[in-house]
Amino acid sequence: MKVFISWSGEKSKHLGEAFREWLPSVIQAVKPYFSPDDISKGSRWNTEISKELEDSKIGLIMLTPDNLEAPWVMFECGALSKNIDKSKVCPILFEVKPVDIQGPLVQFQASLFTKQDIRKIVKMINDILGEHSLASHVFDSVFEMWWPKLNEKVESILKRDPAVEKELRTEKDLLIEILNISRTLSKEIRPRVFNVNPRMIEELLDSYLLLILACKEISISQPVLDSLNGFRVPIAHVIRVLHDSSAEAKFKNALEELSSLKVNIVDDVPF
Repeated sequence: MKVFISWSGEKSKHLGEAFREWLPSVIQAVKPYFSPDDISKGSRWNTEISKELEDSKIGLIMLTPDNLEAPWVMFECGALSKNIDKSKVCPILFEVKPVDIQGPLVQFQASLFTKQDIRKIVKMINDILGEHSLASHVFDSVFEMWWPKLNEKVESILKRDPAVEKELRTEKDLLIEILNISRTLSKEIRPRVFNVNPRMIEELLDSYLLLILACKEISISQPVLDSLNGFRVPIAHVIRVLHDSSAEAKFKNALEELSSLKVNIVDDVPF
């Protein structure tokens, strides 16, 4: 059974590696998927990862103080929840309290990195295996044997990379950033596209997608949503001229996320 491990940032990456190595020791039928390379955000959402997200039965999200707002963590959580029950998307908190979670991540049941909470997650994984699962007494024995190794590894990672206090941005700060990005995006679209570098279009699409994901974290006004929708026609035209199938797939993902945005009244919008 495939388990998708989502991470963002160096500390989260090391924690994900620890879980990838540890899980099959407890349950041999588990096959964790973990992308070990710090791939550029523009290429991380590729065909391989997309397929792994679709095939995975469980998602483990490595959450640390420095990636609570990471768009790609939220993106992967959203992609997982489209294919599996939300109860099987499991954010694991390291040096983070449940009250610190905001935005789309709130909908998932977060677990602390404690023996009790991790045992519940691993037991859920074992139960999903059905006839291939470990017997209850075997599971208890194996978990007790391997837990100290994971705990020791995680503690060493947290001590090596101590948490840094991070000031969370307000909704107004996020909105200002979104508006700035939208203005930049609008300047990137030009009527003459025959000299456009395909790589620039790829970066434009990545920025457009990340902008949409950022909008999911806050309440947005109708003008912001109108701006996002306003980019659809010119971007589609550029992609059509370039005949880029990869860009078409990314644009389709962006439009799916855009269709789920909801508008709320936002006061004091800095236009």
